[in-house]
Amino acid sequence: MSTLSPPTRAAVVIIGGGMAGLSCAASLARRGITDVVLLESKTLAHARGSSFGETRMFREMYSDPVLCRLAREANRLWREEEVHAGGGLRETHGLLFYGESWDEETIEGSIPGARRVMDDQGIPYEALSAKEIADRFPLKPKPDFTGLFEPTAGAVRSDKVVEHWIRTARSAGHQLIEHCPVIEVDAVGGSVTLNDGHRIHAGQVVVACGIWSRQLLAPLNLAPKLEIWPMLWAHYSVDPSLADRYPQWFCFQKERGDDGGLYYGFPVLSHAADGRPRIKAGIDWTPPELRVSEPEEMTEAPPTRLVELLDAFLFESLEGVQERIETVISPYAMTRDVNFVLDRLSPKLSLFTGGSGQAFKFAPLIGDSLARLASNASPSVDLSCWSHQRTAVCS
Repeated sequence: MSTLSPPTRAAVVIIGGGMAGLSCAASLARRGITDVVLLESKTLAHARGSSFGETRMFREMYSDPVLCRLAREANRLWREEEVHAGGGLRETHGLLFYGESWDEETIEGSIPGARRVMDDQGIPYEALSAKEIADRFPLKPKPDFTGLFEPTAGAVRSDKVVEHWIRTARSAGHQLIEHCPVIEVDAVGGSVTLNDGHRIHAGQVVVACGIWSRQLLAPLNLAPKLEIWPMLWAHYSVDPSLADRYPQWFCFQKERGDDGGLYYGFPVLSHAADGRPRIKAGIDWTPPELRVSEPEEMTEAPPTRLVELLDAFLFESLEGVQERIETVISPYAMTRDVNFVLDRLSPKLSLFTGGSGQAFKFAPLIGDSLARLASNASPSVDLSCWSHQRTAVCS
């Protein structure tokens, strides 16, 4: 239990100290709501959660026109967030979608689908051939690869954003209590019970504990259908002479055998302990045999075969990659339609889950929407695509 003493009453109780919970707390602070308690069972944005790490992508390059419009709204709110923070929370350097073009949507969309949506919504991009990609970046695309480059995309400095939200919430007088597990929620009365039996009565409860939300909500028959996917990413040191040329990228390839074909990477945004420039890269699929329903069942050790596939892709497809220097498993809460759940479950209970590894780019919109629900207001945009009542997530 935290050294902070939990109160017996609060206007809003937030369960979960990751991206969704902290962005909600910061948004509540800016709405003038100060009687807020955030409860985190471990530590804020801890390494076993989905919000851990230094970078996430932001973009508007989506195959789904609804997500594209929501991403545009999120980017508008990111600009406001940076004003509140008094400095940049993102790095704008563009994003390259490249690889095989086929009319089948992956969990990240597709190149043809993204091109159609960006044409329809007037989002600027460059269409690139394999030769143009190779000439511009230290990448080695196959001859039949094509690409789309969105110049207004980039990286969210997620570690800096988390620090900004924590400062904002604490400055407003919010209690952010770590090592404080919640074992029960009363969806009607609006109370939460801690593992020591202490109860907090709340005007509103926000459940934002990601892969742990199903366990908390199952006794209420309110748990959405979720799978937990252990997703692999790593840092690699790179040739310093190429350090300023690496793009932010996502590579689309068809599944072949046990290779799911979807990989992503960032430019050099940090350095190893010895000063070498490094890039972050990862795999954007999980083999079915590793997908689980309970957090305790998820592997924490990077699977050897996935590490081999990531290494092979990086060393074969990028120039100047030297050494893998850190390997991490992050949990993705995945709905069947790979979309979020953000909705009011009862008059006193709201939920965000199903972040699917994409939620951080929508963070200001998620936080603002949860704060509005906790203030008995409606989200500023239509979020019906994230309803907890849609077929893909109904238990």
